[in-house]
Amino acid sequence: MLRVEVWVRRRRRLARGPGAAARARREVHLLADQALLLGHAVSRRSEDDAALVTSELVSAAGGGCVLELTVAPDGLDILVSGVRPPGPPRGERRPYVVWWDLVSRVARDTTVCRDPACDATVRVRIDLGSLTG
Repeated sequence: MLRVEVWVRRRRRLARGPGAAARARREVHLLADQALLLGHAVSRRSEDDAALVTSELVSAAGGGCVLELTVAPDGLDILVSGVRPPGPPRGERRPYVVWWDLVSRVARDTTVCRDPACDATVRVRIDLGSLTG
C-alpha cells in the first residue's frame, strides 16, 4: 500500500453565497497557520497563490462546494468539487474563462475530473519550493 505523507489537511463544505470565496481564502490562511504550528512553514507567496486559486475555484463553483486543502512535503493541494469547468471549444472559438487561465498560470499541476452529479472536481497543486520542515 502506497503511503503519502501529509502534514496538514482541512476539509469543509462551503455554503453558497457572496461570502463563500472569502471563507475559502480564510481556510487557506488557517491551513498555513496549522502547518506552522506543526513546524512546517508555508512561504507567504505560496499561501497567497493558494488563497487566490481557492477563491477563484470556489467562485466558479458558485460557492456550493466541498473544499479540501492539504499541505504535504511536495506541495499544497487544493481540491474543489462542484466547479463548472470551461466547456469544450465550439467551432473555432473557445469561450474565454478568466479563472481557468489564472489557475493554470499559478499552479504547478491542474487536473479536472468531470462528474455529471457535481459538475467537476478540480485539483490544483501549488509549488512549495520554499517550504521548510
